Amino acid sequence: MSNNIETKSFTNRIHFVGRITVAICLITFIMVPIILSIIYKSPIDYSVTMKNGFTIFIMFIVVAVSENISYAPIIGPGALYTSCITGDLSNMKVPAAINAMELLKVKQGTEKGDVISIIAVSMCTFITTAIALAGMLFLAPIIAPIFENEIIQPAFSNLIPAIFGALLLPNMIKSPKTTLPIFVLPIVLILIIGRAVFSSNQGYVLIGCAIVSILYSYFVNKKDL
Repeated sequence: MSNNIETKSFTNRIHFVGRITVAICLITFIMVPIILSIIYKSPIDYSVTMKNGFTIFIMFIVVAVSENISYAPIIGPGALYTSCITGDLSNMKVPAAINAMELLKVKQGTEKGDVISIIAVSMCTFITTAIALAGMLFLAPIIAPIFENEIIQPAFSNLIPAIFGALLLPNMIKSPKTTLPIFVLPIVLILIIGRAVFSSNQGYVLIGCAIVSILYSYFVNKKDL
């Protein structure tokens, strides 16, 4: 009983601090162009801004909501708040959190897992920021030819599938009955609806696959619950 109360208190504090931090960051992001427009005496055309911004908002809101719903049970609320503020959620933060939990043999969705995820995502943020800053200041002339090399370029284009593939394979080997059908589902969808339709509606596809995966996992593991 005491552990449940402590876990609930920990989660509530995470949500409290996370919401305040996200609100502060959003206000800061919005204030940057407003302050610059005041300094340089260049008024913002809000009607044009809202018109163009609404299209972008509609495009990304589905992906944003689906990512939060999908990743929250995996890396926990604290790491999710940090990842949403610092960015690069799918590329760096989620793989870093999952890898840290696997190395320390901590279960996802537990208080220990949430703490490890927060530490992993925070360290990932510091390291990637330091590397990006160093690259911008000192390494750009050296790294640019590597990124632009025609032979190596396909590797960078497939970086995300490579990362998630490496994270997914151990789980598939460990529990093929649960993970294999879930892995096959989006592949079948691509073959049915086509890559173009799949890519343009990936937010909806992600939500649908997440719901199907949850229901399938529940029924497969119902006896063990």
